[in-house]
Amino acid sequence: MEPNTKLVLMTLVLALTLTAATGEMCGMTIAGMYSCKPYVQTENPLTTGINPKGACCTALSKADFKCLCQEKSKPHPFLSGIDFDLASKLPAKCGLSDVTC
Repeated sequence: MEPNTKLVLMTLVLALTLTAATGEMCGMTIAGMYSCKPYVQTENPLTTGINPKGACCTALSKADFKCLCQEKSKPHPFLSGIDFDLASKLPAKCGLSDVTC
């Protein structure tokens, strides 16, 4: 294995371990992230309205968007299949401020 591959693999394992141990990433719980994923996935995203009092909007209200913007460039299994253009529009649909990464 090349040195860069080892570093990426170790970073990914550490990130997954920390996420699993804390049950959250960037202020959002894993359950909260999964409640938003159907609206931002690249294949067949939900086009129905998002209820600002629903689980996704509640999770987004606690999110650290600067942290999430930094995470999008990292290899993370949860982020595979995410349309980041749709994801950036999600906070406004929940009545939160716009996000620009």
